[in-house]
Amino acid sequence: MNKTIFEVGLLSFCVASVMFGTQGMGLLETVAHAFIVFIVVVSGIAVVLMVSATFTAKTDSKAEHEAGEKPEAPASRRSQQAAG
Repeated sequence: MNKTIFEVGLLSFCVASVMFGTQGMGLLETVAHAFIVFIVVVSGIAVVLMVSATFTAKTDSKAEHEAGEKPEAPASRRSQQAAG
């Protein structure tokens, strides 16, 4: 996953370098602006993935909690019927 994020960031760096270079900026300005684009893209993707992982974990834990309660009720009824 980290490799994919880095590759997308590198792609954005290259595209930004070409775009800023064609606008007539100097070499240092081009690299500096492209690096800022790289950092923003990588940080944005990382934040989106962390948020989606958090929501997925919460949803999974809720589903496990709800699924854990529902099978227990019929099982306790069966044990009560068997004992009674």
